Amino acid sequence: MSKTLIDYFKNTKTFIRYRYWEYWPIWLVYLPVIPVALFYAFRMRRFFFFSNVNPIFKTGAFLGASKFKILSQIPGQYIPQTILIRNTGDRIRSAIDQLRNSGISYPLIVKPDVGERGLLVELINNESELVDYLSANEIDILIQEYITHKNECGIFYVRKPSEKKGKIVSVGLKAFFNIIGDGKSTVRQLMERIPRYRLQIERFEERNKSILDQVPEEDEVLQLEPIGNHSRGTTFIDGNHLISKELDDLFDNINAQMPDVYYGRFDVKYNKWEDLVKGVEFKILEMNGVASEPIHIYDQAVPIRDKYKCLFGCWKTLFEISNIQKSRGILPIKLPVAFREFMNYKNYIKSINLNWRNETGTSFGIS
Repeated sequence: MSKTLIDYFKNTKTFIRYRYWEYWPIWLVYLPVIPVALFYAFRMRRFFFFSNVNPIFKTGAFLGASKFKILSQIPGQYIPQTILIRNTGDRIRSAIDQLRNSGISYPLIVKPDVGERGLLVELINNESELVDYLSANEIDILIQEYITHKNECGIFYVRKPSEKKGKIVSVGLKAFFNIIGDGKSTVRQLMERIPRYRLQIERFEERNKSILDQVPEEDEVLQLEPIGNHSRGTTFIDGNHLISKELDDLFDNINAQMPDVYYGRFDVKYNKWEDLVKGVEFKILEMNGVASEPIHIYDQAVPIRDKYKCLFGCWKTLFEISNIQKSRGILPIKLPVAFREFMNYKNYIKSINLNWRNETGTSFGIS
């Protein structure tokens, strides 16, 4: 095989996605985890044994949980101002009125109240864009204050119901999708030089094609995506060296004000890590429950052995918490109920994915 052909193959999206673990299909990533999960399910005699881990949330925040309800459990001083727009009545007028009364200003964030992996999360710059978004997406929507803090991370916290103190088991730092100009190359050319950014070109061709032809000045930093989501070009970095007693204490304090919540990842925006550890100058954008992952494992520098050691440990923790809950009379949902919830959620996600493709011409970059 010629060197030219090899180089061409190395630059294809297929090669990039299968060369790097962080881009493997979800079924392939979790293939080694399935026997472990089934082992714990067999021991608990419930397939969805983890559904009682966070009993205050529907299915433990595994399927179909309301982001608004989850946010409402977090102490108010730690979250952005957020409005829930139900899919009823004149929702556009209601949204505009509530927005004006709330004091939230543009730009702002909109997202489905029930969703996953950055699906339909958008930065909205004005009322016209908000009306277009609400018109296109007839589902319950959250309007959220846009937090301008420079940095973002995912902090994974667990606590056993029988214990007062929990612990942080993962810190994943997020490097936003930025490029640095050289004064000569277009945005497209700069993106083509970096494998993870090359995967995003198709999405930009569909949604923001004009920016691809721009030529940033030399050393100009251009942020191409304000949403800190892996599927939109954000890089996840192992930040476990930042775990400390002070950080544990901070999230113990937050979790103490969240009854019946024991497991999940907090997505946090902050300016300085030192301030975050002190409990100031940060906001929790959302909290993900039993379906969440420790995002530091998506750092390419983390060995695959350590990635799976972490995932296996997460399932062991889910089993331990579930078992404690069972001993307290809090039982996991039964299989027929779980199956119904799964099908309802699957159909819901399919419908909004279809709508997303119809609006943008592609489903790339949202799952």
